[in-house]
Formats: sequence, structure tokens, C-alpha cells
Amino acid sequence: MRTIGQWIVLIQRNFRVIFADKLNLSLIFLQVPLIAMLIVVAFYHFDRDKQNFDEGARILYYFGVMKEPLQQANKTINIDTLHRYAKTMALEMNIATRHDYIEKTIKPFFERKNVPLPDLTFTYLKKEIQFISDIASIRRGSVYFLLVAASIWFGIMNSCKEIVTELPLLKRESRSYLFISPYLSAKYFVLTIILGIQTGLLSIMVVPLLLKLSGMDTLSIWLILWTAAFVSASMGLFISSVVNSYRMVLTLVPLLMIPQLLFGGLLRPPVDLDNTTWSHLTNALSAITIQRWAFESILTTDAYAKGGILKLEVNPKSSGELELLQAKNTSLVSSFFKPRKWGSLWPPLLYLLSASVVFFIGGYLALRWRFT
Repeated sequence: MRTIGQWIVLIQRNFRVIFADKLNLSLIFLQVPLIAMLIVVAFYHFDRDKQNFDEGARILYYFGVMKEPLQQANKTINIDTLHRYAKTMALEMNIATRHDYIEKTIKPFFERKNVPLPDLTFTYLKKEIQFISDIASIRRGSVYFLLVAASIWFGIMNSCKEIVTELPLLKRESRSYLFISPYLSAKYFVLTIILGIQTGLLSIMVVPLLLKLSGMDTLSIWLILWTAAFVSASMGLFISSVVNSYRMVLTLVPLLMIPQLLFGGLLRPPVDLDNTTWSHLTNALSAITIQRWAFESILTTDAYAKGGILKLEVNPKSSGELELLQAKNTSLVSSFFKPRKWGSLWPPLLYLLSASVVFFIGGYLALRWRFT
């Protein structure tokens, strides 16, 4: 009971300290709309960038899908006709018009050939998705990457100074009555509340506007960003527990953030790495970053998480010209990461939560070693 009482008192004291510094409190929450605004300005209408690549990928995809059943049935392939159908499907953005074109023009063509009509659409959660190219998927993934990076920034910056600036007070109180576990738990609790508000505001300001996702998708993204921020705060508290000065903490912050950006999965996606020593080293460094795991899990919340991304594949050894360049339907997750047996949502999240437990234990042991 004494431990719980200390925990409650310490939570109240932490909140009083935060609210007493009105300038710092204002900066904590004002940085959220500023970062959100910068992301929106940088990526507004990003889906219109290089639309010719998207249209070209859709033409290749529709042409390949319609060509395949004709090849399997040994029917004559009317290249000009299929290209015209594919081009119309690729350029027409209205879903109803595309369906009407399929029923009135494409379907009769396949009926005359006595060949089943291939599926020319992709539906996810009862909503038809417009195909985009793998180049567009990189731009879309960049938005998620920056959201995660901003959340990690919130977590590190909010936590890295929490303990090191209180070392004299902590040293004095630990000699009399203070237990380390409620002290550290109170820090976690207060930071979790603040980070939840920050990541929630960031999600609301960016996700509906840029990614055009629903409220439930925004909620899922917020929870993942909150988790990433929480784990980052755990790392920040651990660092704050082992260093001796705030100046040293500020020196370490770039060393904590830069690997997140370099090995987080966007600049050089793990799916593109070959089987070399340097690639194994890259994978190893990527595996110990928060960014990489949060980035993989947050991609599963997107409308293109299950498909709708057209990856261009060049086959220089193909026997025919029609197979030289093809567009395959893949997912947003597979644009960056290799398929995972147990999925790409829960394994990364479990890794992140496990990392937070390790950081908590490490911080606890460091403080016990210093003050007991």
C-alpha cells in the first residue's frame, strides 16, 4: 500500500511540475500542429505526383489480366483491342463508369471468345480500391514513416530530461523513503498521458487530410503511433537513468534519432536488400530500431495494406515481348518488407512492447545501482 501511495503522490507531483512551467507545456503541445502542418504542406496532393506512372502501371496490369485467360484458352490475343480496353480502364477514375464499361464492352468481348471474364477490380473492406504504382506506394509510405518519426521524437524529447534533471532530489529522497519502482512508474504514467494526446492530435490533423482514411483507421493509426511514442519514452527514460548530465542527454538525442531514420525501412526498404554481409548488417541495425517495427505495423492500417499496389517487373529472359514488362498486384506492406508468417501487425507490436519492458527494467536497475 505504501508503494501505491507513493505512486499516486508522485503522479500528482509530476503533473504539478508540468503545469507550473506554462511555457514548456505550451511548447509540448504547440509543436504537434506545427509538425502536422509541415507534413501536410510537404505531401498535400501527393497522389497527383507523376500520375503518368500510375496510369502506365494500370494499363500494363489490366492488359496482363485480360491477356492471361486468352493465353490459357489458346485464343487469339487482339493486342490493339486489349490495349484499348486497358487504357480506358486505367484512365477512367469513376468507379461506376468503369463497371459500366466492363459490363457493356469488355464482358461481351470475352463472351464472344468463350473465355471467362477476369476480375478487373480490387476490393478491400467492401470498398473498391484504385490501383496505384509502386512509385506512388513509396510516397504514401513516406507519410506513415514521418508520422512514426514524429511520434518517436515526441517520446524521446519528452522523457530524456525527466530523471537526469532530478538526480539531486532523487538521491536525497531515495535515502529516506522513496522507492524506485513507483518513482519510475509515475514517470511512465504521466508521459503516456501526454504522448497519447500528442499522437492523437497528430493523427487527427494528418491522416484524414492526406491519406483520406476513415475514423476507425485513424484510431488504429493513433494507437500504433502512441505505442511507438511510449517505447521511445521508455528508451528516453532509460538513457536519462544512466547519464549524469542534461548536456550529455542532448548530445545523445541525435544518436538515437538518426538510426531511426536511416534504418527505419523507408530509405532502403528491407525487401530490396540482397544476401550480402552489408545487407545483413543493415538488417541487424534495422531490427533494433523502434522506427522499423512501428513503420511495418502502421502500414497494415492502410487501404492498400492487402493489395492495390502495382509493382513493375522486368523479365529480360522472357520468351515473348508481351511478358517483357508486367505489373503485379501487391500490397503496401510488401513494398517495404518481406512477408511475415504471423502477419505484419502483431509481431512488430509485440517486439515494441517487449522493448519497453526491457527499457523499464534497465532503468530500474540503473537507478537501484546508483542510489541504493
